[in-house]
Amino acid sequence: MIDLKEIYDKGWWIKVSPLARIDNECWVCSIYKKGKISWITEECEDFASPEEAYDWAKEKIMSDD
Repeated sequence: MIDLKEIYDKGWWIKVSPLARIDNECWVCSIYKKGKISWITEECEDFASPEEAYDWAKEKIMSDD
């Protein structure tokens, strides 16, 4: 399993944040790729839990590497 330090060393970053909703809890996951000057948002999705979000992001990063 890939960890956050390994992801960062490869030029990627994952951000998972709660989204304010009245009814269902939602987590927004963004995947960033390090550019020459700044970080670039590659993808963004919503999930029911932070675990689902991190799992999705790690799979995406591993498949792009």
